[in-house]
Amino acid sequence: MGKKKNKNKVSGAVKTAAKTEKKLANKLKKELANLGEEDIAKVIAEIEREDAKRAQASEKLLPGPPSARAYASLTPHPTNNELIIFGGEYHDGQKTEVYNELLFYNPANNQWKLLKAPGAPPPRSAHQAVATPANKGELWVFGGEFTSPKETQFHHYKDLWCFSLAEKKWEKVVAPNGPSSRSGHRMVLLGRNIVVFGGYSDDGRECRYFDDIYAFCLDNRQWTKLTPSGRAPSARSACIMLPFGSDSLVVYGGFSRVREGRTERTHTHTDLFRLTQKGSSLTWRSLAGGPLAPPARAGLAAALNPHNSRAYVFGGVSDVEETEEDLRGEMSDDLQMLDLESGKWHNVTLRSEQQTTPQNTAQNTEVPDAAKEIVTVVTDEVFTMKLGGDPVPSVPGAVLSPRAAARSGPSARMSAMMAVQRSTLYVYGGVLEKDEKQFYLSDMYSLDLHKLNEWKTIIEQPPLPDWLGSDSEHEESESDSGSDDSEESDEE
Repeated sequence: MGKKKNKNKVSGAVKTAAKTEKKLANKLKKELANLGEEDIAKVIAEIEREDAKRAQASEKLLPGPPSARAYASLTPHPTNNELIIFGGEYHDGQKTEVYNELLFYNPANNQWKLLKAPGAPPPRSAHQAVATPANKGELWVFGGEFTSPKETQFHHYKDLWCFSLAEKKWEKVVAPNGPSSRSGHRMVLLGRNIVVFGGYSDDGRECRYFDDIYAFCLDNRQWTKLTPSGRAPSARSACIMLPFGSDSLVVYGGFSRVREGRTERTHTHTDLFRLTQKGSSLTWRSLAGGPLAPPARAGLAAALNPHNSRAYVFGGVSDVEETEEDLRGEMSDDLQMLDLESGKWHNVTLRSEQQTTPQNTAQNTEVPDAAKEIVTVVTDEVFTMKLGGDPVPSVPGAVLSPRAAARSGPSARMSAMMAVQRSTLYVYGGVLEKDEKQFYLSDMYSLDLHKLNEWKTIIEQPPLPDWLGSDSEHEESESDSGSDDSEESDEE
């Protein structure tokens, strides 16, 4: 992450995590003509028309993993041991490609399948997707954004789509009174309702962040705007939202911009909320989160373990102040667990990251009193996960190697795609910034949440490709007082 020389403009994390206003800098038709780009509305309409012409679904096994991408949705299949990837984008410094591919990954045979079905949604990234086992399996997709190849045009969606996993066909669901166009929102399945919260939209004149919350009933296919009581989360995008049971959800963090007079500042949220339903009453409640909550980081990835009340959070980028005027963004490879029942955070240390001396036997499990307050030990068969505290010995005789040397699995990154399927945590892709160049990753890892032994590499990251952008783009962006050079945290 490069240094930023004006703290009143955009911080290092937001420079890494940002994207909107550069995309919207030139939208005039004259400029588009000079660049040789068609109007974005025409492009999207033509893509929809072409996909509607497809008569039947077709499937093919891929010879290898998908191409690199970010801001896709990674969703556990509701009935099979598979993961579903939809959409996403890739940027090489000069051009952006947005996808509407529907991909299936089978962990049992390590195979990827591309499915093309009639009437698919147009390409998008930063959308949201949930799956339900109803009607032999359905994948629901809402919202997102489309970017023209040269990032001169930018479009937010407000459409809702349903893919039948049994019939292998898409349906565009038309229902009034739903959320406005947006991306960077969050969506979860609560019982027979799809709940959408937050996000942002930028039409070139105004950038808006949302704090509204909607529910789509799968039974009557109607949208309802919810009006909970209590102190609600402020307007934001790119937060973490996770279901807790069938009548409660948790919201953490996010990103927004706040206007103060003629200036604008960015804000990465670190607050934690729970929305609970009792009868017909909905109530927001602020939670403490505890001392081990992640620091202010944008681009966090999160996944729920549906078999218990735990969720996992990985990666992200935070600001580090080098001098009074210089900031840099520091990416993280931390894996943390959020207990949804208590609202408390815990650090996760894998068994492979811990080395013990011969004196550290199974019987030697005494924990010092000072460590008991911040360390929880969860045992699953023969494996033990330490939750909380720093990576220092909490058991007499234990010797921990330096974390950097012992660490395996996904490297530091932001906006990775993450999901839990059958008690296995999967991390796919994300974005790495190196010397102010953003690289879209294509690697993939898994972690057995029962054993918590070590990360397994499914796809190795190939050498980083050539970056086709120029340093002048960054300098130009920083000299423009009204824009960021990217806004990934709004998307993911």
